[in-house]
Amino acid sequence: MINTIIDIYHGNSIDLEECFAGGIIAIIHKATQGASIRDSKYHERRERAKELGFLWGAYHFSTGGSVSDQVENFLAYARPEDDELISLDWEPSDGPDMTLDQANHFVQMVKDETGRWPVIYGGNLLRESIGHNPDSTLSNCPLWYARFANSPVGIPTQVWPTYTLWQYTDGDVGPQPHETPGTSGADRNIFQGTTQQVKELWPFTRREEGATHGAGFAHILNSEEEER
Repeated sequence: MINTIIDIYHGNSIDLEECFAGGIIAIIHKATQGASIRDSKYHERRERAKELGFLWGAYHFSTGGSVSDQVENFLAYARPEDDELISLDWEPSDGPDMTLDQANHFVQMVKDETGRWPVIYGGNLLRESIGHNPDSTLSNCPLWYARFANSPVGIPTQVWPTYTLWQYTDGDVGPQPHETPGTSGADRNIFQGTTQQVKELWPFTRREEGATHGAGFAHILNSEEEER
């Protein structure tokens, strides 16, 4: 079991070199929120982090707005590469929250466009929305479970037998350690395995051999090539 994965957003300061020297091996960074919000620090940090050798990931903070607009915002801005973790952050938002049906729609759209399922992050909203019901769509998505407690209790095990990542602290509450070298207020996450295993498994979902991108994401990637 290792505790060397953090998640951050533009509001967290970070010295990537110090963070890497302090033993952190992976960063999951907020890319987008809702239909239009984009994290201003995402791309510059992504470029430098990958140069240093970090494993990288991007998450989309959900809202109750149009799912198709949210997927477009996420994929158009994050433009995730196949070696980067992609995630739906399904938690309470400032306005209406994403519903269970919308979460299903979001992950299916991401799968259709990228060829792979996203990781799904959640805690209270995820538990309450799913309840005791099975979910044949969300079960395709590795679980990134938020529970600031001594153990990750309350996982809907009829959907996920266990977690892939466990966010055990927001840097303030939850078990120790809270602090991360080179950062302010980073969330910390546990992986049930070794450093070598997480490097082999990252980003936890992959495109099937021969699978192509959906038309929308293919257009995004082609536009990026034309801009270079």
